[in-house]
Amino acid sequence: MIEVIVFYGHVIFLVYIFTKNFIEDNFVSALLSSIFVVVIFTVGWTFSAFVVGLFIPEQGLSRILTKAAFSLTLLAILELTFYNFYYGGRKAVKSN
Repeated sequence: MIEVIVFYGHVIFLVYIFTKNFIEDNFVSALLSSIFVVVIFTVGWTFSAFVVGLFIPEQGLSRILTKAAFSLTLLAILELTFYNFYYGGRKAVKSN
């Protein structure tokens, strides 16, 4: 169940980034930003699963607290930090 919530959060963020870049810039920028988010998600999940696998057994701690839930939660925390710095510094410039 935790995995589904984290996946939905990523889908909502992906739609938000696409829409924001499509409105502020253009379609190509929105597409590239979306691809960037997908690449960061897939690579980050691979690395976080490896790191969590060092501390959590393969079957997890219970039916709800699985290894995937821990790795996706770690990934979400790291992504929140990264995207806050990456997208937080960009301000839209209005032309007169």
